Amino acid sequence: MIQKSLMRTVIQDQLTEIERLDHIAPRDAFDLGLSYNGSSAFIIKGIRRCGKSTMLKQIINTRFRDSFFYFNFDDERISGFAVEDFQVLMETFIELFGDMRNVFFDEIQNVKGWELFINRLLREGYRVFITGSNSSHLSMELGTHLTGRHVDMELYPFSFLEFLRARSIDLPKNNYSPQWKATAGKLFNEYYLSGGMPDSVVSGSNSVLTQPINDIIQNDVMNRYNIRKFPEIRDILRFLMSNVSNEITYRSITRNLSVKSENTVKKYMDYLQETYIIFEVKRFDRKLKRAGKSPRKVYCIDNGIILRNVPNFYKNNGALLENLIAVELKRSGTEFYYYRHESNTEVDFVLPVDRELIQVSFELNDQNIEREIRGLERASGEIDANRFLILTMDQEREIFRNGLKIEVKPVWRWLMENVH
Repeated sequence: MIQKSLMRTVIQDQLTEIERLDHIAPRDAFDLGLSYNGSSAFIIKGIRRCGKSTMLKQIINTRFRDSFFYFNFDDERISGFAVEDFQVLMETFIELFGDMRNVFFDEIQNVKGWELFINRLLREGYRVFITGSNSSHLSMELGTHLTGRHVDMELYPFSFLEFLRARSIDLPKNNYSPQWKATAGKLFNEYYLSGGMPDSVVSGSNSVLTQPINDIIQNDVMNRYNIRKFPEIRDILRFLMSNVSNEITYRSITRNLSVKSENTVKKYMDYLQETYIIFEVKRFDRKLKRAGKSPRKVYCIDNGIILRNVPNFYKNNGALLENLIAVELKRSGTEFYYYRHESNTEVDFVLPVDRELIQVSFELNDQNIEREIRGLERASGEIDANRFLILTMDQEREIFRNGLKIEVKPVWRWLMENVH
């Protein structure tokens, strides 16, 4: 059991972190957390270092400054914190500050049995805010003990608009003068290469993007699942990052990396997806059984993370652009797939609910334009779409072909116009 004296020291030290919180760029999701008034636990989920803790502290400073308990369980001084220590934690809080009714916990998933404690707090009338960076464990534990008593929000690295805010840059959305376009294009090129992880954006350095990968592998995969093979998991993650936008199968990864079995690859990929570092996109097929057996595409949550850990990938400019768009679709909560016709023509993104087809081309030219258009034409015969896009780095025009109106648009403009 952790001594109350140590608990008191950790609480007071962590409190100074909130008091030192400097000016932070507003997040698009901030208002949702700030305005939440329900009686369920409010849970902010996402990859490590994407700003969950900062958002929690912003909510405290903006709304609950005079009435809160805060504790970060991702602190080496409380290694071994167990379920019986929760009572000591609450007693220490009350001794220090009185009975506050708003409780904020960072990375509480590190403690086995945490959901039982949160359930008790909710029954006792506390308002509870939580962060976590493992989707599977959060979902499993919440589903078991907090069914109907939690509201979830996923937080991602900075969007392009959040990136601009973090740099204190104001670009009005509807001013498409040549100078405005040049500025927007230049800033987008930086975002496209550096990504949106807050530490990297604020510091202006991508050197901070190496440690989160090590922490994810070590803490969120190896320690949680009692796995000893760091190099094997790291190699699989790097292979996936170096193949974003490509179709992959468990067999192809097993063959390329000499992993002992496809089951091992599947298991590691599932673990990595739970940490939000990667996500899969399925092939569009109206026959669900066949769709489930088709190769998947895998994308990484941030371009900066890819380039920091797979340095030569910057040469794959089309794949990087496609990865960025996949993340934006994921961030917006859009249902999307990729499409491949039996003739081998492809559409990068199918949005069946929005009835959109999206191709991604870093630069349209004589060598690829017919391929991109042909993919849209073939897919339009099978998918009931009414909008057709080709997203590029900086080209803009309209193409009319066989009854289709195809918009060619720079990605930065699409990002600014399609805020959800």
